[in-house]
Amino acid sequence: MRRAALTALTALIACSATFLSLDSLACGESLFRVGKGLTYRDYTAPFPGNILIVANTEGEVALVERLAAAGHQVHVVSDPAEIGDQLQDEQFEIVMAYYTQREIVETQLRDSSITYLPVAHAGTPEEELAESEYRRSLSSDDSVKTFLKTIHRTLKDQQS
Repeated sequence: MRRAALTALTALIACSATFLSLDSLACGESLFRVGKGLTYRDYTAPFPGNILIVANTEGEVALVERLAAAGHQVHVVSDPAEIGDQLQDEQFEIVMAYYTQREIVETQLRDSSITYLPVAHAGTPEEELAESEYRRSLSSDDSVKTFLKTIHRTLKDQQS
């Protein structure tokens, strides 16, 4: 009788373990769905690019640091007139500068295939002008996440 009870208990444990282990087969499966369920992915650059940014203020420098932390190779100049000098030393995919500096930037980029991403001051008429004139533009009060997404889309379009 004891032997039958022990055998029944062993069979019950084996069946329970089998049914419980079926759920563990899917453990971590959500990690393999690209772009889903991973919040840190928002702050990494799937296509790291070489970016030249015109930056002067502390806020602009902080943005540069966040873009670099996401994986982009970021170079900084304080004046858009310095872009030409940087283009001789390095190859860039994107140049970011304020929309108000567009004439100087476009003159510097005239014979290159580098994409200019204008950044418009938030809440000004130039914000709408930048959106209508350029395929992509950014606002000075956009989040780092928005900057990263726009840079990602631009780099992705350049590859195709």
